Amino acid sequence: MHPFFQDYSFFGFVHRGGDEVETENTIEAFKYSSDLGFVFIETDVQATKDGHVVIFHDATLKRMAGVNKSVKELTLQEINEIDLLHGGKIPLLSEALETFPDLRFNIDIKTEEALEETIRIVKHMNFLDQTCLASFSSSRLKRIKNLAGPAACISSGQMDIFKMMCQSIGISFKQTENDCAQIPVKQWGVPVLTKRFMNIAQQQNKFVHVWTIDDKDQMFELIEFGVDGLMTDKPSILKEAMMEKGLF
Repeated sequence: MHPFFQDYSFFGFVHRGGDEVETENTIEAFKYSSDLGFVFIETDVQATKDGHVVIFHDATLKRMAGVNKSVKELTLQEINEIDLLHGGKIPLLSEALETFPDLRFNIDIKTEEALEETIRIVKHMNFLDQTCLASFSSSRLKRIKNLAGPAACISSGQMDIFKMMCQSIGISFKQTENDCAQIPVKQWGVPVLTKRFMNIAQQQNKFVHVWTIDDKDQMFELIEFGVDGLMTDKPSILKEAMMEKGLF
């Protein structure tokens, strides 16, 4: 088992640090979720025009800041001048890791430009044991794995999940080497989470984490189904569900 997962039997991830009180993907959001008792934070990184890695999800700043530009079009100084619409600033990845040395970050590397510098930061700050590196792109994940090395915890990309779905119905594929499968319940109307998928994951020693679940009844259903973790935008609700199941 990778150190990222050690000491826990169930994994409660706060998606983008949560948004129920503070703005997603901000230092304030991470602090709010940490203060609730969460250890696992899912977040996203991109690179600025001048190569700094910042925490931000969207392709443009329109939704979060009313600015119709992308992160990669702006310098760090320009990013620092932006106030998010619902409060907070766009933080550096290094700032988040330094501020919360006891948290474990599931980092979705959103752009090619951010890949090498993200891994350099994680290694330089000795955060490799507390980090799971993720991307929807399986080809990007392969490059992440090559750069980060065998000590890195790596999630599964879309092609990896597709291969596991095929394996679950008897279609032969070489086993992927990722540490966990982070999946939706359904994708494009097709069920992803099934008992057969769970069986394949268990055979391959992969944890199954399901995103993004904000309804308590659905949280209960998925816990009973046997998933290993849940991602939510609403940490107070997930905390209640986990506590009622004796998992917090």
